[in-house]
Amino acid sequence: MTSRFRHAGAHGISVRARVLVYLLVLTAVALAVAGTTAFLIERDSLEDGVTAELTARGDDYVRWVAETEVTGVDALMRDAVARFTGTADEGAVAIIDAAARYVPASDPRLALEDDEQLIDLLWAQTSTAVEVRRAETASASYAYVAIPFLDAAGDRIAVFAIAIDEGQRVHELRETFAVYALVAIAALVAIGAFGFFTVGRLLEPIRLLDRTARRIGESDLGERVPIVGDDDLARLSRTVNAMLDRLEGAFADQRQLLDDASHELRTPLTVLRTRLELLEPRDPDQVEATRDELLAVAADMSRLVEDLVLLAKADRPEFLRLAATDLSELTESAFARMEHLGDREWVLAGSATGPAVLDAQRVTQAWLQLAANAVKFSEPGSTIRVGSARIAEDVLLWIEDHGRGIAPEDLERIAGRFVRLDPETEGAGLGLPIVRAIVEAHGGRLEIASEPGVGSTFALRLPWREG
Repeated sequence: MTSRFRHAGAHGISVRARVLVYLLVLTAVALAVAGTTAFLIERDSLEDGVTAELTARGDDYVRWVAETEVTGVDALMRDAVARFTGTADEGAVAIIDAAARYVPASDPRLALEDDEQLIDLLWAQTSTAVEVRRAETASASYAYVAIPFLDAAGDRIAVFAIAIDEGQRVHELRETFAVYALVAIAALVAIGAFGFFTVGRLLEPIRLLDRTARRIGESDLGERVPIVGDDDLARLSRTVNAMLDRLEGAFADQRQLLDDASHELRTPLTVLRTRLELLEPRDPDQVEATRDELLAVAADMSRLVEDLVLLAKADRPEFLRLAATDLSELTESAFARMEHLGDREWVLAGSATGPAVLDAQRVTQAWLQLAANAVKFSEPGSTIRVGSARIAEDVLLWIEDHGRGIAPEDLERIAGRFVRLDPETEGAGLGLPIVRAIVEAHGGRLEIASEPGVGSTFALRLPWREG
């Protein structure tokens, strides 16, 4: 865990910076898309408004021309211009003989007569339809409506036009959205500052977790991550603390195992060394006796090492090979092997039926170990009862003997590693720890009930999983 934090800090940007960058980029894109979309919508709305305004003005002038009693081109153009009212970006002009003759007297207004390109364009208008057109000259971008007046021969004698500087209105719209852009930038800065402190506070448990992980070593696994609140990070802290609990327990078990193993191996190694030092090579009888003794010691050491290896593998996923197993066949097979363990009155008191998912080899190994212990601590000819049963959602495999029993104060520690209640008995004290490891690997537990002078009952309680 610690190496990952260091790697991120040395070769990449921090989580805080990445979250902040993602937040700012996402916000900037959202503001840009929103601003651009709003600008395009407003620009289209502006153009539609200009078109509607010019169309209405053109239709109004066409109706006025049809209804007026004014005669003569000059008088008609003069009155048409006089009727015009507008704003600073709107203007009107009456063109006669390709020259601007009349313009509105009101101010402010758009001086169309000063734009010769526009005057030439308007004079070239031939269509009598009231239609909004757009043109761009060196001076401005216009939207306009032009109404030509024709003589009896159909020749153009005058043009009355109304125009709006649409480019100016679009420019004003751009200025408005420039203000929006400045506000958006200010908002980004504010969001960045707020996000910097907020993300920092949110990630504080992770930094605390990092610092704690850096401080924790194999020699000091007692420190834990403080838990604040009840959110995802708090749950992460609880998970890490649970992992540290397991690691601390595993390291403690490992140290205890090594200490106990070194203690248990010290005696046979001392025996080996002593016997070899005292060996007289020229005495065949002594050589033979020493050889037999050393082979027995080596066998004990080999069994001890095998048991230690088995206990070390108990926490690995591959320790068990689960498969659907018929409980009745498992019981009968194990009982048949138990009958050869010693001169006892073996009784099969009951047998479970049906399939269950378990490791038959490991379960049989644990069950036989319990049977061997029952033989070791009972008298020849005494009764040992064996049975299996389905109880609710559990499978129970048990051994009941009529041996010496176990004192109440010893029940809690009897399944510990290298625990031997009677120093005179054979073995290294790893039988019950192996049984417990097998049962716990299945998700079950070892149950012990005993009464001194009456006997003991050992049971493997396994969770029942149907095959």
